[in-house]
Amino acid sequence: MLVKYFYEGIGKDEYYMDILEKIAECILNMDVNNIEGLVKTAIEENINVEDIYEYGLNKGMIGTLDKFENKEYYLSEVIVCTDALNKGINLLKGTDKIKEKSKGVILMSVVEGDTHEIGKNIVKVMVEATGYKVIDLGVNRKSEDIIEEAIKNNVDIIGLSSMMTTTMENMKSVINRLNRLNLSKRPKVIIGGGPVSMDFAEEIGADGYSPNAPKAVKLIDKLIGGEI
Repeated sequence: MLVKYFYEGIGKDEYYMDILEKIAECILNMDVNNIEGLVKTAIEENINVEDIYEYGLNKGMIGTLDKFENKEYYLSEVIVCTDALNKGINLLKGTDKIKEKSKGVILMSVVEGDTHEIGKNIVKVMVEATGYKVIDLGVNRKSEDIIEEAIKNNVDIIGLSSMMTTTMENMKSVINRLNRLNLSKRPKVIIGGGPVSMDFAEEIGADGYSPNAPKAVKLIDKLIGGEI
C-alpha cells in the first residue's frame, strides 16, 4: 500500500503518476497480489478511472505484449499478467465512475465441425482485458450464423478458430459468404488455430492471421487503428 507522506514535497501530478506507474509495473511483473491495493489507492485518491486504465493497467499490458513479442516472456507469463490486469479492471468496474465503452467489437467463433475452444478462450480473455467488447459464439458454428451475428452486432472484426485440418476450409466459407453480401461496412476477418498458417490466410482472403493470443491482440489493434 502506498503511503502518501513518502511524496511530501512533490506535486500532486507526480504523486498520481507514480501510482499509475506502479500499477503498470504490477501488470508487467505478474504481481497479482499487489495490483488490487494499488488500484484501490488510485480510486481513493480520485484519479480519473480512464487514466487508471490508460496509464496504469493498459500501459502495463502493452509492455507485457512487447516482452512476448521480443521473446522475453512465454505465453504462460502473459496469462499471469492478464490475470493481474483483470483484477484491476474488475475493481474499476465496481465503481460508479467507469464509463462502459470499448475500443471496438470483436466476434469470435470456432467454425462448423470443430469443438475445440481452449485457444479461442485464451484469445477472448486477452482481447477483453485490453479494452474490446467480445461476442463469443462458442464452437461448431455455421458460416451463415457467424455472419448473421456479426451484422446484427455491427462488429469490427470476426475472429475464426479451427484446430482441425478437416474444418479449416469452413473459414473460407465464412469469408466467401461475407464478400458476396457487398456490405457498406464489412468486418475484417482474422483466423487462427493449430493447423492454420499465414499462407492459408492469404489463400482464403483473410485480413490477418495470428499464431497465438498476444499476437492476436496486436493484430486487432493494428486493424482497428487502420495500420493494416
